[in-house]
Amino acid sequence: MFRQKRIAVKTVVLSISIMILLVTGFAFSASARDCSTNSDYAYWKTVGRQAAKKAVKMLPRSFHRFNPNKFVALTNAGYAEIDGQSTMGALDGLVQVLGVGRGDSSLVEVHSAADKALWFAIYQPRSGFCVYLEVDPDAVYPDCFHRHKNHYNLFSTVAMEQINATHLLDIDNAEEYAEKFDNKIFGGNEFRIVTIANAVAEGAPTYAIRSFEFHDHYCPGVTSGILMAQYLKTFYPLETGGSYFVQGVKPSCKEDALQVMLNTTPGKGGYSVTYPTSEDIDNWPEDLQSARNIAYVKQSSESTWTALVLGYQGGETGCLEYGHSVMNKLCADLWYLEKLDQPEEFVTVLDSVSLESGESPKDYARPGMDPILTLFPY
Repeated sequence: MFRQKRIAVKTVVLSISIMILLVTGFAFSASARDCSTNSDYAYWKTVGRQAAKKAVKMLPRSFHRFNPNKFVALTNAGYAEIDGQSTMGALDGLVQVLGVGRGDSSLVEVHSAADKALWFAIYQPRSGFCVYLEVDPDAVYPDCFHRHKNHYNLFSTVAMEQINATHLLDIDNAEEYAEKFDNKIFGGNEFRIVTIANAVAEGAPTYAIRSFEFHDHYCPGVTSGILMAQYLKTFYPLETGGSYFVQGVKPSCKEDALQVMLNTTPGKGGYSVTYPTSEDIDNWPEDLQSARNIAYVKQSSESTWTALVLGYQGGETGCLEYGHSVMNKLCADLWYLEKLDQPEEFVTVLDSVSLESGESPKDYARPGMDPILTLFPY
């Protein structure tokens, strides 16, 4: 009897041990799955929080209080990928700590290729200082402990600089900052961060921010596209159901703004470009050799398209020569920022023509076709 009880007890103990092993194994398996895929969002949200917290600790604390618009956060999170994983969750981490958001343009999502380094730039407009943090891809996900506990060694580059326009455009600071920007203090992202952060702080309109988010920096080239789009929206507004089609006959940065602001993308059949040689341009009618784009407009009440040849002439910004493209273009950007509601000062219609009934702008975007010469023969 006693032996039977001992055997029964051993059986129960063995059964419990097996159950513990099974439960532990299941928990470990679930944990392993969590570390590989299921909690990517939670992990990257934590990375965004850590970047924000680190930046706040570095920035001058005297400017944190009593300021409803304390920060502007710029990042390529959501575009950059690490080990094939989306980094989108980092955006919510920034929002949670900094109080930034899309509605007031204090969270700026900067376009980049997926293989680019993940970076964060936290700008404090009142102090003019910006903290830059770049994630070290080799420090990401090595194991569960590192993934969830150690976020302080994630950043391979950490820097803080004063980048407000007043400071940078003081000619006495030009040489110092030219050297710093040449040394890539922000990991090679100096131009995009400086131009976008200052434009947002100066109250750039949403359509402009959307344009240079997509273009990935703010430059006079993309400004020309913003002004062309503004010109069309102001002087050739669409009726409900109307359409634009745009051709870039001298493609440049401007094409990105025109696509964003007019929703004229190649994928939706609303955009095309040609790349003329200097000899091609010499063969255009003389009064059209300064053409930049052809904008086709079709109102819902009309049966044909109208082709407008657009010219663009930049303005006299009065900017000094700062010895570096970052400062030179920042100065021009901020000058144009005050002119975005005056597109007629820069954009002109060089010529126009109505297409034949049944014709489409796509008919003038065929391979090997020169749309200027086709639409406006000698």
